Amino acid sequence: MMVHFLASIILCLFLVINHHVSCQRSKTVYQKIQQEPQFAEFNALVRSNRVARLNLHFEQLTVFVPENRAFRDLQGDLNSNLAFYHMSFDVYPLDSLGKKNSLSSVNLENPPLWITRVDEDVYVNNAKILQDKSNYVSRSRDGYMGKQQVLHMIDEVLDPVIPSPKYSPTAYDFLSTTVDWRLQASLSVSNFFTKVKENKLQHVYEQNIGHTFFVPLDSGMDPHKFRMMDKHIVLGHVIPSHVLFTRPTRKNFPYESLTNDDYAYIVLSFTEREGKLFVKGLARGSYGEGQFYSEVVVPNIPVKNGVVHLIAQPLGIVNRALRPFPYLPILEKLSTDPSLEVVYTMGERTGFNKIFSRKNVSFTYLVSRDSSWKKLEEGGLDPMEKDLDMLKRHLIISQTPYSVEQLYSLTKANNYTGIDLRTEAGPLRIMVVKIDQDYYLRWYTRYIKFLRADYECTDGIIHVLSSPLANFRKKDEISTVALRTDYKGYWETFKHAFFKILNVWN
Repeated sequence: MMVHFLASIILCLFLVINHHVSCQRSKTVYQKIQQEPQFAEFNALVRSNRVARLNLHFEQLTVFVPENRAFRDLQGDLNSNLAFYHMSFDVYPLDSLGKKNSLSSVNLENPPLWITRVDEDVYVNNAKILQDKSNYVSRSRDGYMGKQQVLHMIDEVLDPVIPSPKYSPTAYDFLSTTVDWRLQASLSVSNFFTKVKENKLQHVYEQNIGHTFFVPLDSGMDPHKFRMMDKHIVLGHVIPSHVLFTRPTRKNFPYESLTNDDYAYIVLSFTEREGKLFVKGLARGSYGEGQFYSEVVVPNIPVKNGVVHLIAQPLGIVNRALRPFPYLPILEKLSTDPSLEVVYTMGERTGFNKIFSRKNVSFTYLVSRDSSWKKLEEGGLDPMEKDLDMLKRHLIISQTPYSVEQLYSLTKANNYTGIDLRTEAGPLRIMVVKIDQDYYLRWYTRYIKFLRADYECTDGIIHVLSSPLANFRKKDEISTVALRTDYKGYWETFKHAFFKILNVWN
């Protein structure tokens, strides 16, 4: 009797447990996503991706499902491959997930999913896990043939930022291929990348260790900051061995950067001011000490070896000293400098000078001295093109002006094969080389000396050259029509400028 009684109890317990487990498995993860309104937006994403649906049907998975609001807040178009970045072939309930540093997504070409635990909260990249709606454990199919799966709900969409990676990108890949990432075209970082290569620090951005990388935009790097950016400044933009996404990172908590020696020491932290997020730095060392801020423009770009934050301007560079007088707009500088009157007068006559009224841009103007034009005139040479077209070739409009050192660094970084600059006349291919202590601009087969480089103005930079970037020919080769048009305009400009200076023109 006792044996039968125990057998009955065991059978009842088995039936209760089996019923409980069956209830727990009443819905697979895919069924739950399909049937519950709170997952509607993610369900639409999965429906557009056949491989993602197959993963949910047959694979062992951890699935991170953003709430519907998160999709509505996401800017830009949704790519169906985004579903892959919300799945991992590993299975991690909350208690074990918080002990991980990162997970691989089902698409190994994507960046990792970085895990951060803050007290009892767990974050995936910058998204917080909603624990009361998470930890749903089930199987991919009914019965013991199904693979174990777990669903966690998060409050932000996980975005790898790069649409179709061919491999899991590092921070170095980001710097070298920003055009492949889903960023605004204006968010260029080529100046900082040039300094990384110039200081031979590529390995810092390639090594497979989780770092936090702050990358300043070109728009915030003027020639002074570019010139000041040495090895210590570049390393001061990296927090080693910490992958710091903005939400889970404690604010105003200092982290040491890679600039950490007797020569220089920089610590960084996140801080909020007037509703905006900034990176705050404290620096001390042989080049001075002080405090600085830079706004975080594009945060939380995940990469294979950490996270990248795009910032408004470089860190660790003290403000430049006040510039000596005169510090003028380009047009005013041209109009008051007697050695540049030919170019100024030519711009007035053609209407080209009106371009300098543009706002929120920077100009780099390559200008030849009046003595250069005089020498060409005395040699019986005239330009082969209209004055307006010639002036357009000499003007570069960009977010920040190009110093001569910057042009030289870009040339070196491009292995002396030439760099393409966008002028008002179209692309201009040049090289800038340094011979002894002098800089030269190579245009086609000509080497043109910088007579005076980096004359800083309020709206850009003037570089004074020994010769204009133009093709010339002997006057007797010019047609009668040309003599009545281009030649006449050039001669009138030249005559007006020089005879005015010499006070011999009646």
